[in-house]
Amino acid sequence: MKKFLLIFTAGLLFIPLIVFAQYSQNATYMVCSALDIVKQIVAAIGFGIVIILVIVAGIKYMTAGGDESKASEARRGIQNALIGLVIVVSAYFLISLAQGLVSEVGGGFIQLLIDPCGVGV
Repeated sequence: MKKFLLIFTAGLLFIPLIVFAQYSQNATYMVCSALDIVKQIVAAIGFGIVIILVIVAGIKYMTAGGDESKASEARRGIQNALIGLVIVVSAYFLISLAQGLVSEVGGGFIQLLIDPCGVGV
């Protein structure tokens, strides 16, 4: 089942490449567009999970009722959510960096973060 899900997910990532193949676009644009889709998925799912984890840990902390073990468990949950946030931001940055390397965009660090493929924000 895990193997099927992995193959299915990989297949879904290549759909934009198949769709763009009918147009006269170059390979750089197609790869950059696929990376942009992956970047959006990472951001949406990652930030969503981080927000949910912080809310759940906050509720646990508020309902601890002075119990130190429950409060420390909630603090660990918040710390883990912040570590997850760092991982998501790092993944987002690495995908942006890969887009910049694929499209050979100049203009410095700010341009790389704003629009690495030059396709519009």
